[in-house]
Amino acid sequence: MQPEILASLKKDPLRNCSVLGFFENYPLEEAYGIGDSFVLLGESDHLWAYISSESPTELKELLEKHRINTKYFSSVEEWMKPIVTKNAEVEWELASLRFILPEAQEIGPLRKETCNLDESFVDYIFEHSNYQAFTSTEYIKERLERSISAGIMEDGVLVAWGLTHDDNALGFLHVLPEYRRKGYGEAILNSLIRKRRAEKKPIFLNVEPTNHSSLNLVQKMGFVLDRKISWIKLK
Repeated sequence: MQPEILASLKKDPLRNCSVLGFFENYPLEEAYGIGDSFVLLGESDHLWAYISSESPTELKELLEKHRINTKYFSSVEEWMKPIVTKNAEVEWELASLRFILPEAQEIGPLRKETCNLDESFVDYIFEHSNYQAFTSTEYIKERLERSISAGIMEDGVLVAWGLTHDDNALGFLHVLPEYRRKGYGEAILNSLIRKRRAEKKPIFLNVEPTNHSSLNLVQKMGFVLDRKISWIKLK
């Protein structure tokens, strides 16, 4: 059944970009389905449950019928949240806006030299992360080893960088405060887009609704808002 589910999700690759990206990188360990609604489980830093559904009725039935053996849910759409959290307390939620880059969107020239990053930067990236409660050095190390990255060095210091997440979303975009508003973030994102396009993979990312500088940047580069999603951990 599992290969058939993934084949079904590929019929709508943009809507399912996150779940397809995750299971491109990690084994599908469990899968449950009712109608055109599915819950799929796989492990990266945690055992994550990914949902693909457009039917509240099917999703309710699916979660009532099957015991989902994890507290971690990824890419939960707004309408799904009351269903997923029913009779459960939320320990934390990280909400974001998903943006997708159209295939035909031009991105302009790369105006700053970038480099690939390796595991020697793991602790440094973690120390400067605004999301230490949601990530770890082990996760960053794994992402550097398994996927693309981009960094900008100034006088031997890493001043801007970007990686990808376990679902293939571009992420971890960070510029040291003294280098902001100088085109470093745009150069990192430009470099990641070029690398991802060379792999012929969908390009998408997630931005917190209150992160106005990142929202301005991704929209300037042609990303289109797809939907609001959340990562949720239940108690």
